[in-house]
Amino acid sequence: MDGEKAYIIEEVKPNIWKYKYQSNNYFVKRAKLIEIAEKVRVIHRQLGYLEPSLILPVMKSNDEYLIVQDWQEGSHSANFARKKDRKESLKLLNTLHDTHKKITWQRVPGLHTYSQLLKWQMRHMRFKSRRNEFRAFLTKEEMDQILHYSEKSLQLIAQEDVPEKEITLLHGDVVHHNFLWCSDGELRLIDFDLAHLGEADDEYILWLHRVLPAVNYDLGKIFAELPEMKRLDKRKLHRLKYPNELLREWLFAVDLPLDQQLVFLDYLVPFTKRALTYWPKLWYDIDKMIKK
Repeated sequence: MDGEKAYIIEEVKPNIWKYKYQSNNYFVKRAKLIEIAEKVRVIHRQLGYLEPSLILPVMKSNDEYLIVQDWQEGSHSANFARKKDRKESLKLLNTLHDTHKKITWQRVPGLHTYSQLLKWQMRHMRFKSRRNEFRAFLTKEEMDQILHYSEKSLQLIAQEDVPEKEITLLHGDVVHHNFLWCSDGELRLIDFDLAHLGEADDEYILWLHRVLPAVNYDLGKIFAELPEMKRLDKRKLHRLKYPNELLREWLFAVDLPLDQQLVFLDYLVPFTKRALTYWPKLWYDIDKMIKK
């Protein structure tokens, strides 16, 4: 894209813009690091050859930090409260993960593995060390519950005895707004900034963490309506006991500017109280499903 002839229509978010160039509109994102931008371009090139329906193509730009794609007028994010969106988003992940059969992702520059357990252990410790900052918003009992579920689930995860599976490409951020219903009516994956290598099961667990709040933490419902979940090794279901969403969102909230923090807490406080009411049953349902 020739920057001198393009102009901004609107700033969507910091470092994300809607651009107009000639008669077309474009989505433009400036990566934090040039290594991230190059990784995203490489992933799109590989998927463009093999599974073009998964993604929106990335266009050439003179600025190596920029990710440029066609603007999707009338597009909207997936809604995990809808069965169709759950089914189609899981289908996309299955297709993405199956690309390891034709692409050796370990040879792609910029892609690395990381330990989910270590990341969650660090998140637990950060939450515990900052608990005094949550006292204005959470009761002592609520904080104790979050830490209890976190600590006990980490112990179970550390004891897992699960055979290793094939390493593949993981999207890395399976939040609902990274599944986009595009202008042509098809669902696609966007924003591969956090993409990395790992086992598909790890991403299915993270996807379930995102989906469960939208279905009242009814794990049985998800497995009943989505036969594809049979791919997931049930011995890894202990990872759903870890209150990942609560820990991450509270650590995010306390670092927001005050005006943004107050708005976000209007969502987060009731979300937390609701989640904690479901957690004992979720724990029970997980144990029951593992034993089947």
